[in-house]
Amino acid sequence: MDRRTFVATSVGLIAGGKIQEVVAQERPSMRSRLLGVWTLTEAVSIAGSDMTPWLGRQTPITGTLMYLDSGWMSAQLSGAKPGAISRSDFTRLSPADAYTWLKEYYAYYARFEIDEETRVITHRVVDSLYPYEKGIVYRRSFELDGDVLTLLTEPREEDARTTFNRLVWKKLA
Repeated sequence: MDRRTFVATSVGLIAGGKIQEVVAQERPSMRSRLLGVWTLTEAVSIAGSDMTPWLGRQTPITGTLMYLDSGWMSAQLSGAKPGAISRSDFTRLSPADAYTWLKEYYAYYARFEIDEETRVITHRVVDSLYPYEKGIVYRRSFELDGDVLTLLTEPREEDARTTFNRLVWKKLA
């Protein structure tokens, strides 16, 4: 190989490497794309071929999901409330009636990790509205299409059917 060919090839390899490096830098990681605030657009429970509102909540179901760069996340979801009620009236409800209102709400916060290769988000629950969830580990398969995030809970067998939940989120910020 003469000197001119060597120099031209070397410059091409260096430039090509720089271009690949720039392309890699321009393509944000899944983790960086997940960071931010998301609003719920769909929440369903799927059992075999049946699809129902998420965990029996009343529709419409609303929610907010946040992933922070610090590795913390929180999720809050709420089914439709049975109506409007004042604070003083709420405090006078019987335990059964208060449960009717409160059962529509769900929340937890956790540390999270993302496996970009398998597209799994792991939530290590620090605390939850449900005390038995403290310390539990949830794994969610995810798909990210632009500003739409779809999370699927791990499938489980229930009444001889495979069941899972699908929650679809739209990015706000």
